[in-house]
Formats: sequence, C-alpha cells, structure tokens
Amino acid sequence: MRTALILLLGGWGCSEPEPTYWTDIRPVLEGRCTNCHYEGGIGGFALSDFSSAQSVHTLMADATRSGSMPPWPAAEGPAYAYDWRLTEAEIQLFEDWSQTGAIEGESSDAAPLLERVGSSLSRSDAELTMPEAYTVNVDWADDYRCFPLEWTGQEASHITGFQVRPGNEALVHHVAAFLISADNLLGDSVFEQLQTWDENEEGAGYTCFGGPSGPTGDLDLPIQQIAQWVPGNQGLDFPEGTGIEILPGSWVVLQVHYNTEGDFRDITDQSTIEFKLDETVDHRAAYAPWLNASWALGAMSIPAGQSGVSYTAEADPRGFFELLNPSLTLDAGFDIHATMVHMHDLGASAEVSLLKSDGSQWPLVSIPEWDFDWQLSYQLEEALRFEEGDQISVTCTFDNDAPDAVDVTWGEGTDDEMCVANLYISQLE
Repeated sequence: MRTALILLLGGWGCSEPEPTYWTDIRPVLEGRCTNCHYEGGIGGFALSDFSSAQSVHTLMADATRSGSMPPWPAAEGPAYAYDWRLTEAEIQLFEDWSQTGAIEGESSDAAPLLERVGSSLSRSDAELTMPEAYTVNVDWADDYRCFPLEWTGQEASHITGFQVRPGNEALVHHVAAFLISADNLLGDSVFEQLQTWDENEEGAGYTCFGGPSGPTGDLDLPIQQIAQWVPGNQGLDFPEGTGIEILPGSWVVLQVHYNTEGDFRDITDQSTIEFKLDETVDHRAAYAPWLNASWALGAMSIPAGQSGVSYTAEADPRGFFELLNPSLTLDAGFDIHATMVHMHDLGASAEVSLLKSDGSQWPLVSIPEWDFDWQLSYQLEEALRFEEGDQISVTCTFDNDAPDAVDVTWGEGTDDEMCVANLYISQLE
C-alpha cells in the first residue's frame, strides 16, 4: 500500500494516483473485516469483492472514522495482544477512496493483504454442545439465551484455552461461557436452579441477560466467566503455563447473544464450545470478578433523569478473589494477564487500573464509550504484577436520562445494571 508515501505528501497530491480497491482497500478488508463480513456471516453483508465493497463505500468510511468498525471499544493504553484496530493511515484510505469515487483499479496491481490479527486454539481436548437445537426468537432484534451444560470430565484438570463453533453463523453475535464449580458457595442448589429454569421455559435453555441467572431469579453469587467469543475469533490459548481448574461435577453455562437484524435463512442454532485441557499448570488462574460487594446488596442506585452517575471500587481484592476461587492462593500476589468489563445498557464509560504502592497508576483498560454488544477481553502483551500494598480500581459511569427513565439498581435483568471488572489472573508459585 502507498500509506507511507501518502503520509509523506500530506494527502493525495495532484500527481499521486487515487486509491483503488485492489491496491489500497482490499488488503485492509481481507485482514480486518472479512472474518465477519462474508456471505451468511454475522456482519450482515459481505465485503468479499469489489462490487460488495463499492456499494457501501460511504458506510465503510464513516464506520472506520468513528471507530465503530472494526469493533475495539478500548482507548489507547497498554500494549494489547491481538489488537485489530486500524491505523490512522488505514482509516484515511477508506475516506479518500470514498471521496474519489471508490475506484476499482487493476487486479494486476493487487497489494499484499494485511496479516490477520487474532489468536487461535492450538488443540481441542474436550467439547460441550447444546443438547438440542434452539429456535431463535426472530421477533426480537436481540435474543439472549443460556444453556446449562454438565461437565462430563471424571478427573480434575485445567482449562488452558477455548474456541466456540457457532451453529448458526448468521445469528450468533457473541458467546460467553460461565463456570459454576462443583465447590461453589451454594452447593448443589445452584445446579438445581439452573435445571429448573431450563425445564420451565419452552424450547432449549432459558432467557438470560447480564449473566447466567434466569429471568426471575438470581444465583446470588458472582459466577466465574471462562470464555468470551465474538465473530471472527479463532479461539484462544490462555497465557502459557496458566489455566483455570475445573472439577468433576461442575457445570458450564453457555450464554448466547443472537442478533436477528442481518440476513439469515435458518432460525435454529446448536453451538459448541471446545476446550484445551492440561492436567497440571505452572500457575493456577481464574477470571476473577472485581466489584464492591455492597453494590449487589442495594448500595448501587442510578436515579431516573441523571447522567454521569459513577461508582468506584478501589482496594486490595485478594480476599475477595480467594473467596470466589478457592483453588487460588494469592498471599504472594498475582499476575494480571487480561481484563474484561461488564455493564448493561445504561453504561457510558468504564476504567480499570492497577494502583501501585509507590503511587503510580497502570491502566488495564479504559472504555470511553461503552457498547454492550462488544464486551471484549483485552489481553496484555506483558502481564502486570500485583504486589503487597497495591490496589485494583474499577470505575463505571452510567447515563439514565432517557425520557422514559426509571430508577435502576443492581441485577442481571435487562432493566438492571452491573459494574464488574473480570481480570484473568494467575497466582505466583
């Protein structure tokens, strides 16, 4: 591509050829966009050839300039692995191509494709599949459904990676997997509740939203998230030497977000999640949720008509982490490898930081414009270490100023709110 020359000249000069599909646009599309935008994919329309790209050239220029595509809500911060954001020069190419007529050019001038950015699962040792196909509710733009799956492994092991195989690529927008361990705080009553919700609703699974709780109940404890998948993701190996313990008798709840606004032919889905397993790991790990526990007990209130309502949790989280993850011992500290944030539709922005004992602050992730549909896990290129005297801070800001707003409190329903930072951490041995 002519990116370097364009920047050197400060734009498209009189003698500089106009950007073309084959030389400038196709390399970016193939490297960053066609993993979702293909015929029958969740992107809603294909970008696989000149004709399909040319027909939406204005839309692509607007979407890349606004940052809505490719989706990466996090602001500039630490160095992330698998960062698929476009550079400013690549964004400018879409704008210039659109403004100069979206020219095709010659295929003989095709430039090399951008290397695809993403992780992959190195091997699959076990899989769980929805026991029956689910008929998606196409009367809703978004259908959130949970499917409880019993873990069939007979020996304790460690999850060291995952991959999701969506059964219907045109409808599955994202998938989250939650582990309810055999040694959870509430015992077998949790599993009985899951099965009750499943049995009481027509069709496979049960309605859910913010987590694996059902439409009329709450599991009354934060559940450990073990996977977050979005279209185009080819799976993930956890950082080398780390893994999440999974015990016989545990359950995995697969939460699937179906989006029905694109083109689709089939309205059923039967998705599968694959796991990489290792008997032992060097460092036991967990997606450890960090929040102020009092929020879930009534201390969070977001009054109707107000915007910019913020809540912050800032403390040493080790006792909380160990309570929710009994297999971890964090006396010596822990390493932070990745961060996810979870809020609902009123979320406006969020920040998660490591506060060091020397007064320095290390950002883990900052999301200036929250988007519920793109809750990503941001993996650091280099882990950050939590040591004695350090703290973790999470701040969530909410806007509840719509004309029909009502007071909102904590909960997992669509009309409730949450503020949780999920950190993928590993204990120090």
